[in-house]
Amino acid sequence: MESEGKERGCVVEEHAPILHFHPREGEFCCYPSDAEEVYSKFHQRWDEFNRDVSPSQLNQATPCYYELWQDESMTQIRYWIWYNYNRFPGAPFGLGDHIGDWEHVEVRIYHKQHRGTLWLLSNHLDYRLAAIPEGFTLPQRKSRTPILDKNHIHVWSALGSHAHYTSPDSEPRCYARILCDKVKDGGEIWNTWHTLKPLGKTNFHTFTGRWGNSGSPRSPSNPYNNRWRNAPNLVPEYTE
Repeated sequence: MESEGKERGCVVEEHAPILHFHPREGEFCCYPSDAEEVYSKFHQRWDEFNRDVSPSQLNQATPCYYELWQDESMTQIRYWIWYNYNRFPGAPFGLGDHIGDWEHVEVRIYHKQHRGTLWLLSNHLDYRLAAIPEGFTLPQRKSRTPILDKNHIHVWSALGSHAHYTSPDSEPRCYARILCDKVKDGGEIWNTWHTLKPLGKTNFHTFTGRWGNSGSPRSPSNPYNNRWRNAPNLVPEYTE
């Protein structure tokens, strides 16, 4: 059992993402923070959890939480990152702003007939898809080639909204054609494998409510965020 635990830990560490932040993230909104501290302080009085655009500096010791599922056909890992606030750049009247922000990166590693790896990067209520080998994808989705350091995918976090992108040159998500995510290279970089923690060993792993008010995100343990929250368990395919 001990060796099995080490093996699971290795695969989680080996595939943990590398996050790149916008150069203005600290002055505009906030870097990731410790979700357990927030939960401990506010879970019995969420009405006191108000607008908090901290921290303004990246703390490399900030926890990155994860879930792991493994069977003969696939290893699936979801990495969760907590932010105190979500702020959409350029939006009038605070549109798109809300208390609390859970983002994630999911990895699906296929072992049997369809060998390959998919990365599903949270992007507002959708996801951006990256895959190897080239042409490996999910039905009716277009995948991009990931930028990798060994098995660690590089992920770019949009300014304030923290939506994830596969490169700093990715086409951004826009609303009304004028309000767009801002993604840029040159900011802080976070190697998440240094501070991984299983979601099941956190103080909030049984909590299924919202992290704040009615506009705040659902907890990672909420049924909405089930194993197939990003995409159903579809058989991958190869495209030309």
